[in-house]
Amino acid sequence: MTRPPIDRAYPCHPNNYQVGRTAQVRYLVVHYVGALGGARENAKYYSTTPGIQASAHYFVGHAREGAAICASVAETDTAWHCGRSDGNYRHPACRNANSIGIELCCHQDRAGNWYFDKETVDQAIDLVRDLMDRYNIDTSCVLRHYDVTGKCCPAPYVKDEAAWSAFLARLEIQKNPSEMYAFYDRMNPLYTSLDQVPDYWREETRRLVEAGVIQGDGKNPLSIRREALQAMAVMVRYLQKM
Repeated sequence: MTRPPIDRAYPCHPNNYQVGRTAQVRYLVVHYVGALGGARENAKYYSTTPGIQASAHYFVGHAREGAAICASVAETDTAWHCGRSDGNYRHPACRNANSIGIELCCHQDRAGNWYFDKETVDQAIDLVRDLMDRYNIDTSCVLRHYDVTGKCCPAPYVKDEAAWSAFLARLEIQKNPSEMYAFYDRMNPLYTSLDQVPDYWREETRRLVEAGVIQGDGKNPLSIRREALQAMAVMVRYLQKM
C-alpha cells in the first residue's frame, strides 16, 4: 500500500505541546483516538483548541479518507501523549520527552468494541517502520500507551494481545524480509506426524490418512500445512453431517 503524502495543514496548537526535546527519541508509542473522527478532524481539533494539554505527533485516518496521515506535532518537539501527572509509570524509561506518539483512528461496533480499518493498520505499519529506520529503533521499543502508563489504549490492541503481536510481527517482516518465512512457519506449521496435529482435528486427519487422501513425503507419515489440513478437516465434518 502506497502511503499518501503526509498532511501538515493543521499543526497542533502551541498550548498543547512543548517546543523542543530534552531527550533523544528512543521509543514509538501507538494509541487510538477513542472517538469516531478521522485524521483530519482530530488534527484540526488539536490545532484550533488551546488548553487540551494533550497531543500526538501523527494521526492515521480511516479507510474512507484514504487512511490519510496527518502530522500534528513536529518530531523535533515533545507531544504530551503518554505522560502521567502522578509519576507512576508501568514502563521504566519511555516518556513524552523520548518518544513519538502515533494515534490510530478507529470505529466502534454495536457492542461497543473499538476496531481499526485494515487500511489504517497498513498505513500505521508503514509510518512506524519509517520512524524505526530513521531513529534506529528496535521493535522492542515500539509500545502501546498501555505499556507505558497502564491506560487501556489502544483498546483493540490491549484487549486482543494476538492482534498486537501480529502488528509487531509485521514490523519485523518489513525490517527483515527473510523473517517472513519464519513467520509463515510459525503461523502455518508443517505437520509430519499425527501426534503433531491439534486434538480437535486429529480424528478427521486419521480418517484422511487411512483413506489415502493425505500422504507423507517418503520420510514422514504426514506432510501437510496447517491451513490445508484445517480446510480438509472442515470438509470432513461437513460431509459427516450430510
